[in-house]
Amino acid sequence: MTNVDVSKLSYVELVELSKKLEEQIQGKRTEELKVLADGYIKKIEAAGFSVVEAVEALQPYIGARGFTKTKPASTAAVLYRDPANAENTWSGRGRTARWLADYEAQGRSRDEFKVDGH
Repeated sequence: MTNVDVSKLSYVELVELSKKLEEQIQGKRTEELKVLADGYIKKIEAAGFSVVEAVEALQPYIGARGFTKTKPASTAAVLYRDPANAENTWSGRGRTARWLADYEAQGRSRDEFKVDGH
């Protein structure tokens, strides 16, 4: 592993690095999960079972170990949008979105990011 000296980076540079790291982490997580799932399916099929049977066999583990089905995403209206990345939105509910908090830390006003009509 490469050691990176982040002590000389500015706040903005650290935030950008954090975003890039999170993207890399999520990409690797997805890759590794796919490899595990592929290996599981190959073992299931080699043993003469179907994927449907395998999924049914996993049902007792869902909920028993704290695993639950994902709740549907909230349908709250978007009140704020990042002009640099339209995928970054915030409904105004709960904790302030990281991207908006970063802009505010730079001295920008929350009102700059309000979606028209709100």
